[in-house]
Amino acid sequence: MRMKFKTISCIFLSLVFLLGIFTPTVSARAPQPGALKCREDGSFTILQFTDTQDTHLPSPNMISLLQKAMDEVKPDLVVFTGDQLKNYDSDFKYGGHDWKSRKALTAIIKPVVLRGIPFAVAFGNHDSLLDYSLEEQVRFLQKFPGCLVIDEGPDVSGCGNYNLPVLNSAGEGFALNLYFLDSNQSLVLPDQIEYYRQMSDALKTQNGGVSVPSIEFQHIVPHSDDLIDAFAEQGDVFASFFGHNHYRSDSFTEQGIEFFFTPTAGFYEFGPDRERGARVIKYNENAPRTVETYVLTFNDLFDDNPITDCRYMLFTIGEMDGDPWPVVVKVVTTVAKAFFYFQEATCGRPIAALAELMQFFGFDIGLFNQ
Repeated sequence: MRMKFKTISCIFLSLVFLLGIFTPTVSARAPQPGALKCREDGSFTILQFTDTQDTHLPSPNMISLLQKAMDEVKPDLVVFTGDQLKNYDSDFKYGGHDWKSRKALTAIIKPVVLRGIPFAVAFGNHDSLLDYSLEEQVRFLQKFPGCLVIDEGPDVSGCGNYNLPVLNSAGEGFALNLYFLDSNQSLVLPDQIEYYRQMSDALKTQNGGVSVPSIEFQHIVPHSDDLIDAFAEQGDVFASFFGHNHYRSDSFTEQGIEFFFTPTAGFYEFGPDRERGARVIKYNENAPRTVETYVLTFNDLFDDNPITDCRYMLFTIGEMDGDPWPVVVKVVTTVAKAFFYFQEATCGRPIAALAELMQFFGFDIGLFNQ
């Protein structure tokens, strides 16, 4: 049904408009060639996407949101915090999980790679429920330029427990550290917490006995007292970012650590309507253990006009549910308004018209404006 819905939507709109992705001893990850580094002004910006939850037939809205958010923020690092894949979608019903997952991940990662931005990934509960393992997903992601994802090996629960240090602007020491933990189907497990402690201790040793200000990423809100206690005892993690809830964009503080929900960036699953988006995380080495952060929503990124209304209706799940006749009226009315607005806005400007059409279907128009 989903495939039919998407195919009909795309064909219909095309006609209207064209008629007109326990190790016992641990060493924290040390800086590598081309390591992450603060800018000359000491800043380092992270753009977090979570719960894209899509398939090999991704929503153009999700792809466009990724593109436009990166073009506006111009981050130093992009982080995906889980549920990149929607295992329960009908698109996965008849198998082919391997190639479908690769195609879905490619659609998500390609806009990042084309912009030359490094990226990191944490995994969510849905990513591990496919016949395409997390370890296979890591190996596939590592083929992309800029991939910083690590599989720590089979001796630690989950997959993708690692750290990424960020050098200061002078390149002479640590300004920040980023931890990534697999929250599995519910929470970070005891052996992972011990693994985090070992990474933290190793990093502290590398930093002359001083803990490095750190941010932690995972998919599900850290609700384990043992994990939060470990953060507080180690004294390095001052903020944690996650998704999973889809709707929430609020935060709370526990033991002096700030915890931030980020809403879904996907459109083919439930979400907070047009408040879906991405979280911007701004850090500066001159103000350690603090961040400036906010959510950049679909409404923020797209102009408020009939074309935006049309794309949201056609490429967001549930927007055309309901009794047939009211839905038909809604579709015809929304598409008609978009068509006339499109004509008026691009009249006499064929290149602008083509660009608008391509962007509507998720083509990466923003690359031409870099």
